[in-house]
Amino acid sequence: MTRSKVIVCAVAALLGSTALASADDITLRLGSGHPIGLLAYTETAHKWFAPELKKRIEERTDHTVTIQEFHAGQVAKVTEVLESTRDGILDIGFVSMIFEPSNLSLQNFTLYLPFNSADVAMVTEAARATYAEFPELTAPFEADYNQVYLGGACLENYGLGTNFAWTNFADLEGHKIAGAGVNLDWISGATAVASNLNEAYQSIQSGVYEGYISAASWWHTFKLNEVAPHFTKTDFGAQYLNAVTINKAKYDSLPEDVQQILREMGDEWAAVTTEVCTRNDAEGLKTLSELGVQVTEISPEAKNDWANALADFPNRMAQNVNSAGLPGSGVMNFYLAKVEELGHEWALRYKID
Repeated sequence: MTRSKVIVCAVAALLGSTALASADDITLRLGSGHPIGLLAYTETAHKWFAPELKKRIEERTDHTVTIQEFHAGQVAKVTEVLESTRDGILDIGFVSMIFEPSNLSLQNFTLYLPFNSADVAMVTEAARATYAEFPELTAPFEADYNQVYLGGACLENYGLGTNFAWTNFADLEGHKIAGAGVNLDWISGATAVASNLNEAYQSIQSGVYEGYISAASWWHTFKLNEVAPHFTKTDFGAQYLNAVTINKAKYDSLPEDVQQILREMGDEWAAVTTEVCTRNDAEGLKTLSELGVQVTEISPEAKNDWANALADFPNRMAQNVNSAGLPGSGVMNFYLAKVEELGHEWALRYKID
């Protein structure tokens, strides 16, 4: 073999081995804005999605994978995950859609219906049926944010934690209550303050506000019971407000067998997270009581007063979404009927035009 042929063969072998390494070795950067494990969706992102994704890829394909996790604002704050996944800073983003009330207004539809079902499994089933019925819920991720929607997941039933005791709806007047995103509009009578769980402890301790709309399990995982020892089970309802997405360019660069695994895991993530949300709901109130928190349940009278104070809110939100050319009324009416079909009775049956 001539010297030139030897060089050609060597270069070809080198290029071939480089292409093989590129095809076989995959690195995926995934993350969220919340700490690992303090909310159900980050717990399942870390304990199930990341290791299970690696396991399935390496067991069922010829590829190896390195998964790098970035949570708790390491790469993106809770308000930045959608954009960071769009820009490829994260390959896979676990998006808390409650912090995207403008960019994902239609996808926040369960928040527009306060006193929704407290049953996480019921809400998840009804919401997934709604997503299946309305492609407008998934299309914007790719069309506007350069990412592929893989699946959604729950948040637990919302209640209200405070540093003061209250019984009647009127008792909230004059107090400052915080929430995140759309659920600020649930706060009626009291003064609403925009915030997030990562800053709630210090804000309550320093008097920035006196309460926070929260699930029972979050109240102790974020140690808010130390500064606000009252929790009311208001049953604002469980939510379907998390999404797992992948950067579109990254997704397109992956082999088809890996894409298939990502799609199936995105679909399964809802059921896995529902189990964790259900567990957290069951354990949350019990743990708070054991920690000395005064746990109460909202009275039928107070719930009725609060629901009536918000009677126009769902239709107003539907019309806001409609004005953007999106099917707000269609999505909300479909969901209302679906969750009723599954057994939920609304404190007030909202009318959506």
